[in-house]
Amino acid sequence: MQKQLEKYEDVKKSLQTYVNDRGGEHTISPEFVAATINDLANDDAVFTVDTGMCCVWGARYLHATGKRILLGSFSHGSMANALPQAIGAALARPHQQVIALCGDGGLSMMLGDLATVVQYKLPIKIIVFNNRSSGMVRLEMQVDGLPNWQTDMYNPDFAKVAEAMGMKNFTIESPDDVETVLNTALGLNEPVLVNIFTNPDSLAMPPKIEFSQLKGMATSMGKMMLNGDFKEVMDIIKSNYKHIKDVL
Repeated sequence: MQKQLEKYEDVKKSLQTYVNDRGGEHTISPEFVAATINDLANDDAVFTVDTGMCCVWGARYLHATGKRILLGSFSHGSMANALPQAIGAALARPHQQVIALCGDGGLSMMLGDLATVVQYKLPIKIIVFNNRSSGMVRLEMQVDGLPNWQTDMYNPDFAKVAEAMGMKNFTIESPDDVETVLNTALGLNEPVLVNIFTNPDSLAMPPKIEFSQLKGMATSMGKMMLNGDFKEVMDIIKSNYKHIKDVL
């Protein structure tokens, strides 16, 4: 038991590394965002997480209190689940804070549901982890040795879409604004959408890194460089240098 507790403490310290590196303009660390949401949310909040990267950030940085609830598509891995689950949670638990952690890909599939949220005046807080890509698909391709292909997203301005639906909205482009804006958004008793430009190159590293995964990433990077995508490769390396200690 003591050995497991010590190992867990090491895991928590490792995860905090990615929170401390808050990212930059338009490349905000998603780990920092998730940890900030955890700190600001109510002790009995209901969280919903989209399948993909949002599911990883939620699992790693949203802390249980005995009263919080975490909903996701954990068995089937269905995309775009966070917003409809949040609608159901808000109707079932009208006196509890409901926070949806949505990916840009997931929300793009469910934009019509914003009208439902507004029509029924559901005070859901929709947090968009806008990394302009299908992040989990991109990562899966990389560990299999494939270069990025058709994973970039061409997104609308989610804040303007929310405004058109009649919803309060915010856009966060700098890590310096994350805590202030999220605190304001979570304190409003109305539907709110917060569009956050997160880092598309942030990797969701597994608890145990296999050699085959390292080989796949190296192969993927090599193919990207052969295709002339040197800048993208450098961006990935710069964004994830902090993972080196997990590999060694």
